[in-house]
Parts: sequence; C-alpha cells; structure tokens
Amino acid sequence: MRTTISGRRNRSSRTVARAAAATVLVTAVAGGSALLSAPAAFAADDVPRVKLKLDAPAVIGSAGQPVEFTETVTNTGSKETNYRLYVHAITGEGLPASDAIVIDYRDPAGGGWKSLKLSRFGEGRGAGYGAELPKALAIPAHRSVAVKLRIGLPMGRPHAGATNGGIPSLVLDSGVAGGAHGVPADRVSKTIKVQSPSPSVSRVPATAVAGGAPIEFDAVVKNSTPSNYVNVGNVLFVDPHATVQVRKPNGTWTTLKKVYDGIPGDNPGVYLQGRDSSLRANSTTTVRVRVSYDTTTPLGQTKLGQCLFVNESPTTPFRGTTSCGAGATVQIVAPGAKGTKGTNGQPPVKTVPGTKGSTAGK
Repeated sequence: MRTTISGRRNRSSRTVARAAAATVLVTAVAGGSALLSAPAAFAADDVPRVKLKLDAPAVIGSAGQPVEFTETVTNTGSKETNYRLYVHAITGEGLPASDAIVIDYRDPAGGGWKSLKLSRFGEGRGAGYGAELPKALAIPAHRSVAVKLRIGLPMGRPHAGATNGGIPSLVLDSGVAGGAHGVPADRVSKTIKVQSPSPSVSRVPATAVAGGAPIEFDAVVKNSTPSNYVNVGNVLFVDPHATVQVRKPNGTWTTLKKVYDGIPGDNPGVYLQGRDSSLRANSTTTVRVRVSYDTTTPLGQTKLGQCLFVNESPTTPFRGTTSCGAGATVQIVAPGAKGTKGTNGQPPVKTVPGTKGSTAGK
C-alpha cells in the first residue's frame, strides 16, 4: 500500500539577460505560458533591468495542503516598467493525469487566494506544469514588489487521491519578463523535496494472551512537513480476532469498528481518529491504543500495521494516497504460558521504533 515514487534529475537555475544591438536569446520554458525565443534589437537603455528572488519552501507534503512562498521582483532600472511573472513546477513523471499539482496566488485586489490555470508541458524528466500570473506587475524604478504564492501536491481531487505514483521532489522554476518586447530579464529555480507523514507504533508488548488482558501501546503520526493535512485516515491493521480500543482525552476507552476491504485474506483495519481526521504542519500526534485477542486467536505471531490514507475513496476503504510504517509483531500465547505475567498482568514490553508525541487531538 506504499506510494511508489520515481526519481528525476534536478534542473539548475539559469539567468538569461543580454542587451545588445544584436539578437536577444530567450530560453523556452513551457508551452502556452512560455518565454519564447524572440530575436530583437534594442538599445541598451531600452532593456528592462530586473532582479527576481525566490523564497520557496524546502519541503512540501505529498497529498498535503499548499505551502506559501514569496517571489520578489525588483526593478533595478531607471524608469517604471511592467513585468510579467511566470511560474513552473518541473515534476517529471509519476503523477496523476489531472489535479496532481496546484499553484495559487494571492489576489492583490481582494486578498484571497486564486488558482493559476496550469498547462502541462514537456515529457519524461522535463515534464511539468506552468502558468503566467494574470496581471502584469507595474514596478517603479528601484522599487520591489513581493508576490505571495503557494504550491501543493494534492495528488488528485478530495476523496479521489492517487493510489500509486508520486515524486520525491520537484523543481520550482520562475522567470520574469519586462517591457513591451517581453525580454527575459531574470530566471531562478529551486528544488523542493516531497515528503509524507510518518506513522509508527511505539512500545508494543512482545506477547499477548489469547483471551487475556489487552496490551497497550502508542500509535504515532509525525508530520515533519510544512503542509497541513485534511481527509486523513489513520488506520491500524490487526488480526481478525482482535478488539481495538482508543483512549479518549477524558480517560475513557472506546471500542472501534473493524473495517474490511473485501479482499480475501486481508486483515481488517480500524480508524484510530475517524475517516477524515487532520494533521497540523510540523506536528506529532499520539493515540493511546489497547488491543485484546479472543480465546480463538491462533497461537503464534500476529502483526500490527499502521498506515495513513489521504483523500480516501468514500466507497472503497484503504484506497488513497498511502504511507505506512514498519509495524510490529506480537506473539500470541496460551493463558498461563511462561513469561506472560508482568505488571498488572501485562506481558513484558518490547520497544518498537516510534516517536513520542502529544496526546490525540492536541
């Protein structure tokens, strides 16, 4: 159920700005919203002078909400000039055919966010999505304008997230052109990593008694990205003979319903926080869990697995943009078996890699 990702070569940024009485070469970036090769001859004083600065995020979350960033355009020339800003995300292959990426801009008129109409361009590793901001930037001489944008990788529409594919990073590539001639004056790019939240189970007891007391442990989700998440299913997969409970903030325990995906042989899962929970950017959430096994549970090893499903299908459980942890193995033993008695009847604790964090709902 892991999301498969494919590698891609990064493109380095390059600034193109030449002023002479001869031909000016402009680098093509993308179809439709591209900066095109434009032979022209201008006097040196006619060529727009501009500096573009890109403060892009280092990381965004796969299937997460968009992350804000800023592009600053500075007119270094001696007269007011209208500039056009182009934004491109070079993603390569491995993304859904549509709704894979979003780039928004903050409308200076109303202050709200509006999505750019992105055009697909290129093939293979050079493929991506791009657009031109709808309005030119009128910038006085020796002044700057900061443009607020945000970029996200939703991996499809809400509740229709991709079940495979994905990318480890993308290149945000921007260019600025000025004047009536559209001379490309500056261009910058930055590589942005794409990461997913990490689920893990922590301090899972090594053994459990069939028909005995439940075992307790933590189910942890660490979101190290600057993306907020919505429509998240935090699922613990268990043996069909297991009963799962979670501890509420008031200290009471609630039994969770087991859900099956309809595939023969697959273990059921339980939603630890409901089917449409949320994760804050740069946060860790911990749910206290206890699991008991009935008297008919086969003796031997059984597994606990934890996965996150973002934008899960409303009709098919466990189908969405997926990330899973390593899980843990529990030995099911008969009542009275040697080594099963511990504090309060609990088996000895085996520590499984995990991250301690806040209580659920914090």
